[in-house]
Amino acid sequence: MKKIIALLALLCLPILSKNITLEFLKSKPGGIARDFYIWNFIKDPNTATSDAKIAYELATTKSRAIEKAMQERGIAESFQYLRCKNLAFEALKNEDAQCISYGLKLSTIKDFADADIQLILQKLVNFDPSLIEQIKILRSKNILEALLKTSAKNFGAIFDALPYTQKLKIFDTPIPAKNLEILANQNNAAFNSVLRIVILDSRFEVFKQSLLKANVSVSDPNTFFLLGINELLGTQIQKALDYFKRSFDSAADPFLKDRALFWQYLASKDISLLNELAQSKFVDIFSIYASQKLGVEPAYKIVSTFENLSDKEPKFDISDPFEWEILRKNVFAIKDEQAYESALQHFKYQKSIPQLAYFLNRLRKYQINYFIIPYEDLISWENDDEKAMVYAVARQESHLLPALISRSYALGTMQIMPFNVAPFAQEIGKKDITLFDMFDPKTSLTFGKHYLNYLKKEFSHPLFVAYAYNGGPGFLRRLLEKNRLFIKGREYEPWLSMELIPYEESRFYGMKVLANYAIYQQLFGHHINLEDLLAKTLVYSDTPSKEQK
Repeated sequence: MKKIIALLALLCLPILSKNITLEFLKSKPGGIARDFYIWNFIKDPNTATSDAKIAYELATTKSRAIEKAMQERGIAESFQYLRCKNLAFEALKNEDAQCISYGLKLSTIKDFADADIQLILQKLVNFDPSLIEQIKILRSKNILEALLKTSAKNFGAIFDALPYTQKLKIFDTPIPAKNLEILANQNNAAFNSVLRIVILDSRFEVFKQSLLKANVSVSDPNTFFLLGINELLGTQIQKALDYFKRSFDSAADPFLKDRALFWQYLASKDISLLNELAQSKFVDIFSIYASQKLGVEPAYKIVSTFENLSDKEPKFDISDPFEWEILRKNVFAIKDEQAYESALQHFKYQKSIPQLAYFLNRLRKYQINYFIIPYEDLISWENDDEKAMVYAVARQESHLLPALISRSYALGTMQIMPFNVAPFAQEIGKKDITLFDMFDPKTSLTFGKHYLNYLKKEFSHPLFVAYAYNGGPGFLRRLLEKNRLFIKGREYEPWLSMELIPYEESRFYGMKVLANYAIYQQLFGHHINLEDLLAKTLVYSDTPSKEQK
């Protein structure tokens, strides 16, 4: 036990200074945390150009943020990938195959002369067969016909590259069911993404009608599910049920299983399915709804507090993202269950409850639902509703981990985006705030609470506030202005609208935050009837017109 704790502590070297140096970056393990610090280092005008170049090479992932920082410094030309990525076609065509593969934009292929395209194809011979085929397809007289003869992978790559208007034009022609089945049954991630995008976009009506005539037998749980939604919208109830069943059978994630089971109930009205759903040990809007609708005690177990926690300072810095990355890696590397549980003694402190719950989740194989409330005494709360919303979002954003950094460099417990830090600080009246302050749970909760209260003034409902927090208020405004979602009197509402949110991350995020909100309200002594709460999302009274569709 002592050896395990000693090893964990030894490998967790603290951040000694916020003044980032090249030596500091070299001393840290590769990963998202170091990439975030590299980004800050490159952006710093005091960083020497030579040091910025070395730091760029250290990055594990050359993110768009890091690439942009290099371009802003005027040193992107020093690296082939960045140089080629920004070359105009006239210059790019004279480069080698590697450079062409970096910089060629499929969306522009149709604009160039045959001689230039032949030059490109000659250079790519024996280098990238897939790219060659994609170019040939885009130069075809009938792109759709060529697409239906290629692989699902190439189909997905081309679809992703095409301008939206061109996609609408190409796919305004019916597609034979057999071709769709051949492509879909390859179960390729890129093609599955195409299917999901099409189903959620009202302007791909012809494509969706073609899907109604196909029968996809091999896919992933989420694509199966949305194929079911498409069938439901096409009033083909039995096919919808078949797809929902396939989604359930292929899913490992309990959220996806509960979702598929719920929609089998919704489409069939078979009460036995609702009874089965009420036995779920996982907390989500579907299992909450089932237990409330049936008036039974839920089968899921909720834990919000831990006993025998120390009030002393933990033996690691909870605000150090490098320590968190190393701790996570080392604990997950422990394969023996008894040794794993022993290692968790390292986290039995009041200030490290999020880390303890995070690791316990894996140990308990997600059979227990941890709804913890750490750091609640660090800031003041207007009421329980405000606190419930903050913790509902924080649980989904970060598991309430203070030093978490996302791939998009969202920071801390509330995953505040870097571009929001300065404006929020000014609005709150905080001075001398840096991005690194977001790793302090008090500061992060304060900033998150501020933003959620701002969003609540406009959007009111916790589901809409969640969508706006994740996708941005502009995203939600544009979505609701179309008057195609949350329609009073439409069958399957508001559940249908929640599944038609086009941005996948926001779609799942809203559902999960709403479940968190209901449970936190319950912990704070307030019963939330989920069906009644969801009914308040129905903000439009009429079915949209043909023009709106």
